[in-house]
Amino acid sequence: MTQVTLILLGFLYLFRSVLSQNCTFNVHYVTKTSSFPTNCSQLIGRFRIDENSEISNDQLVALFKNVHSIRGVLQIWNTQLTSATFMRNIQNITGDPLDKGISILNNTRLASISLTSLKYSNGKVEIQNNPVLNLQKSCSVIHDVYFNRRSITGNLFDCGCEITGYFQWPKIKNFPENCIVVYGNIIMDGVAPPYNVLYRLATVTKLYGFISIQRTNLETLGFLQNLEDIESGVEAQNTIEIESNEYLGRLDLIRLRSVKSRNSDSDVRITSNEELCIDPSFIQLLAQSNIRYINQYSPLSYCELDKINNPSTYCTGKLSTINERCTRYIGDIIYSNPDIWDYSDINNYTKVPQNEIKKFQQFEIIFGSFVIEGSTLTNISMPNLREIYQVSAVYIGTSPLGLGVAMKFRRNDFLKEVSFPNLKISHNSILLYRNGNLSTDADFCKKMTDGRKRMTLLGLDSEYDCRAYL
Repeated sequence: MTQVTLILLGFLYLFRSVLSQNCTFNVHYVTKTSSFPTNCSQLIGRFRIDENSEISNDQLVALFKNVHSIRGVLQIWNTQLTSATFMRNIQNITGDPLDKGISILNNTRLASISLTSLKYSNGKVEIQNNPVLNLQKSCSVIHDVYFNRRSITGNLFDCGCEITGYFQWPKIKNFPENCIVVYGNIIMDGVAPPYNVLYRLATVTKLYGFISIQRTNLETLGFLQNLEDIESGVEAQNTIEIESNEYLGRLDLIRLRSVKSRNSDSDVRITSNEELCIDPSFIQLLAQSNIRYINQYSPLSYCELDKINNPSTYCTGKLSTINERCTRYIGDIIYSNPDIWDYSDINNYTKVPQNEIKKFQQFEIIFGSFVIEGSTLTNISMPNLREIYQVSAVYIGTSPLGLGVAMKFRRNDFLKEVSFPNLKISHNSILLYRNGNLSTDADFCKKMTDGRKRMTLLGLDSEYDCRAYL
C-alpha cells in the first residue's frame, strides 16, 4: 500500500511539474498568434502587450479566458486598445513585491479596464499616461488590493491624487488642486512649501499614508482643515509624527474623525513643539483609535476654550464655579498639601469639600489629572467617569506628578474603596500608593484594569504595573 502511495505521489509531482513547465513563458510578447494551454489557469512569466502586438481586446479575452492567476507581470504599453476587459477573470497577480504586477502605460485610446475578479497582489500597480482611461469603476478594487502601493497618474480619472517622497518645494510645485483623496505620505522636514501650494491640500478629506511634520516653520496645520480620515500603510512606524516645530501653535485638524493604520505597531509621536496646544478632541480621537501608543516625550497642554473646536461642549476653571450640567472638564483636579510624606504621620489632612466631590462625580470625561493625597476619605468614587486623558506636566507643589499620570491616590489613610465602574479609557497611568486600608491584591488589580484601554500602568504601592504579576 505504501509503495502504491509513493508511486501516485511521484506521478502527481511529475504531472504538476510538466503542467508548470507548459504554463511558464518567461518573457512573452503577446501577439495574435499567441496561445496558452487550456489547462493553464496560472501563467508564469512577464507578459507584454504593446504597439507590436496587433491584437484586439476580443482576441485577448479568448486568450486569457481560463487564466485566473499570473505569477509575474502583466504589461500593457503603447497600444491602440480601447478597452482591456480581458483581465476580468484574473484573481491573483504575484511575483516580485518590488516590481509592478500590473503596468499600463501610454495607451492613447484606452478608455476602460476590468479588474472585477482581482483579490490579491503582492506587487505594485502602475497606470500612467492613458489620457482617456476612466478608472472610476476600478477604484475600490485598486484600493483593496494595492492600497498605497500604486503609481496612478495622467489618466482621465485616477482614483485619487498621489504624493511620492517629501512634500516640499520645488518638488511638489505641480501638485494638483481639488484633490479629495490622496495616496502617499505628507512628509515635511524644514521650510514648508509656499502658502498657495500648501493649501492645495485644503480639499483633501482622505489620506492613505502617514503625516510627518518636523522642524518646519509652520504655525498651524490648518491646510488640512478638511481632512477626515487618515489610514497609514504597513510601512508606517508613526501614523502621525509632529516634532520640533518651533512656531507650531495649533493643529487645527477640525474635521478629523478617524486615525488608523494597517501596521498594528504604528504609533503617534508628538514631541518638542514648544508653542503647541492640543484640542482635547484630538487626544480623545487618538485614544479611541487602533494606534498602538501615543508617544509624547515632552509635555503637551490643552488649548484654551477660545482656541478649540466646539468649546461649548467643555467646561474649565474652579470646581466651585462649574455648571452642574457640565460633563466634560478640562483641567487638573488636585487635592494635596505639602505636609504629606510617605512614612510620617499626617498632622494636617487634606480637605476635600463635599460640594466639590459632587461636582467631580458628575464628570464623564476629564482632560487632566485627578489626584487626592492625604485625605480622610474612605471612598473615592467616580460613578460617571468614562474617560480621562492626561498629557501635560503637572506639579503638586514643586514636585512633578509625572508625565502621563491620569490618576494618583496617595496616603489616604482611611481609604477602603476606589470605584470607577464606567471607566473605559485611561490615558495613561493610575497610581495608588500607601492608602492604609485599601486592599490592593491581584483581584483588585484585575478589577481596576479589565476592559480599559490606554492604561499603560496600574501601580499598586509600586512603580511597576500590577498586571505583570497576575
